[in-house]
Amino acid sequence: MKISRKSLSVSIAIGVFGLALSARAQTQVFNANSYNLNNLVVPQYHSAGGATTAGSFAASAMMGAFGHSLQPLLVDWENAITSRCATQTATTNPTSMWPGVTGNPSSHCTPTGMAAALANLTGKNWVQFKWPATNQAGALNDTISALRDHGSPAIVPMYGQADHWVAIVQVTATNNAGTWTIGQVKLHDGGPVDQPDGSGNSYQGGEVSYSGRIWAMNYYLVVANINPSCDPCVNDAWYNQYVLMWEPPADHIHSAVPSSFPRSPGVAIGTVTEKVAQSMVWQSLTAAGINNDASTWNAISGGVAGRALEVNAVSPAGERWDYFVVPIFATAGSANIVKAVVLLAADDASFESVHVLATPGQFTPLSKPTAELLARTALKPGERLSAGILTWDPRAKTPFAKAPAFPYYEFGVLTGLKEVATVRVSFNKGAVLRTP
Repeated sequence: MKISRKSLSVSIAIGVFGLALSARAQTQVFNANSYNLNNLVVPQYHSAGGATTAGSFAASAMMGAFGHSLQPLLVDWENAITSRCATQTATTNPTSMWPGVTGNPSSHCTPTGMAAALANLTGKNWVQFKWPATNQAGALNDTISALRDHGSPAIVPMYGQADHWVAIVQVTATNNAGTWTIGQVKLHDGGPVDQPDGSGNSYQGGEVSYSGRIWAMNYYLVVANINPSCDPCVNDAWYNQYVLMWEPPADHIHSAVPSSFPRSPGVAIGTVTEKVAQSMVWQSLTAAGINNDASTWNAISGGVAGRALEVNAVSPAGERWDYFVVPIFATAGSANIVKAVVLLAADDASFESVHVLATPGQFTPLSKPTAELLARTALKPGERLSAGILTWDPRAKTPFAKAPAFPYYEFGVLTGLKEVATVRVSFNKGAVLRTP
């Protein structure tokens, strides 16, 4: 089990596209047109197709189309969109191997094909962009600009996975003397809820909000699950690129302004233990301004913070990411019915993410000693376990990858001093998997 120790940057100074700026600090919320003009939130659409398909891409696009122009769902929308995308892709990117139509892996669907298909099916203007690894700034700029300037949700891949797309439906930002500081980014996942993408990361129901820093970390270069026949598909036009699609007006114009994606305010001094993280979760949420987000706050207020657990995770770039996961239960003694999960930074308990579940559900996370007992059932004679960690790695290609809010235990299997296998134990249900 090797975890890169490369430091995470505290903030990413970038230029974003903007409007005339005020000289004093002011926090603004950038919503989709559906909310700005009609007080309608962007609905959550989820595809039937998951891993190695364009299903989540199509669903996210439908959320974007509703958010920008109140586009109703097309008849048989998933099949209609992915099939038309395959037709467009065959013309525009005939050699591409991108995920395609469910049950027909030879029918591929690239971002170019998707934008053309949506323009054809909806009669609206759709654009797609890509940026090289050296220009994350440009990619982050447009994810914000899409909503701020035009009320159009940004459609992007998550964790660097070509078959896992989401719609960014809200951004909270503060303008301070001409600089935008991104506080939170809220998104809806487009894939089939709780089903895995090609690397085992689950498509999530409900609403997920990230701090600026953590969003910049998880919106990553497309490096996985373009196609099983070639992964890593280094010759593909979108490999190692930041990708974005959205529905702007035909005459859309951007003007550049500086911006940053920093971490949220820290709330703890000294060593942060599991007990400290549990006790400070509400203070952390308030310091980050989550209490000003009515939909999120109304969903979690009145809840009870459960026991926090430290996670030694890995970012999509392979950088070390340490945080505490804190479940928010419906009430004290509510039979472990959880309604949200909060992530706090391991060093200062600052807010990193909150995932409000679509439906509260039973949640009984395993302790490490319990997970170790289960892991031992996978050992062969003469083998022993390493110390093990609670972790999450979007690149792991395991059915236990889940999501940052739903990590897994990982133990090395040792024969003498040599590690010969890995045993993973799911965080919530205790399933055990050994590889190889």
